[in-house]
Amino acid sequence: MPTLSRGHPDDPGSQPHHHRRTAESFGVDAARYDRARPPYPQALVDRIVAASPGRSILDVGAGTGIEARQFQAAGCTVLGVEPDERMAAFARRGHVEVEVARFEDWQPDGRQFDAVVAGTAWHWVDPVVGAAKAARVLRPGGLLAPFHHVPHLPAEVLDALAEALARVAPDSPFKPGLLRGSAVDAYQPLFARIADGIRQTGRFTEPEQWRFSWERAYSRQEWLDQLPTFGGLTQLPPHQRAEVLDSAGTALDRLGGHATMPYTSVVIASTLTAPA
Repeated sequence: MPTLSRGHPDDPGSQPHHHRRTAESFGVDAARYDRARPPYPQALVDRIVAASPGRSILDVGAGTGIEARQFQAAGCTVLGVEPDERMAAFARRGHVEVEVARFEDWQPDGRQFDAVVAGTAWHWVDPVVGAAKAARVLRPGGLLAPFHHVPHLPAEVLDALAEALARVAPDSPFKPGLLRGSAVDAYQPLFARIADGIRQTGRFTEPEQWRFSWERAYSRQEWLDQLPTFGGLTQLPPHQRAEVLDSAGTALDRLGGHATMPYTSVVIASTLTAPA
């Protein structure tokens, strides 16, 4: 999930890629991140593969390799670029090739790819610089397709998280209350910035949104295991994080100790058209 509030998708003035401390904090517990974060819908992977001219994939912000392994299972060759060595090391143990760098600084050395993807990570990339670099490394007709999970959290959980964070960490960038109502609508400013960055290159087709709705059932423990991987919470001291988890756990108890979370996974897809 993108960081909320400062760097949150529904703050039109936010620039998440400037918040490097949060962007590079997820490796503090890479094993938990890989275990708790959900994979992407198979239909999303299949559509990206079908829309690409070949099966060579560059995965930006590859993290622990969650989406890279999915594309590998679909018959693709994947190279990851990841700024956090801890995350990259975990991905390599899962047989994902990863180079450590911010995408803006990464050197392709003449390599080209059929698709550039990013799984809930493109908001950490400068949207204009990132799109221009993607245009440099894509083959003619190649696909730029960053995608994000949009979670639809139960109101009870959102309220519990908001109350706990206001109490123990009022300056936290994680503001769950901003996801009330339509979560997909809340993310539209983020998606608009991504699309605008692509347009500014002058080298891609008009960006499209592909949406994939699905849901996942969580036990109390599974949800609490995922919660510390959210941006902002990764940086809380242990005693503050424990208070937040306790509040969320109480809310889940009121829901019967489990919850089915709807998600919408959104792809911003555009095809390279103009020569360099």
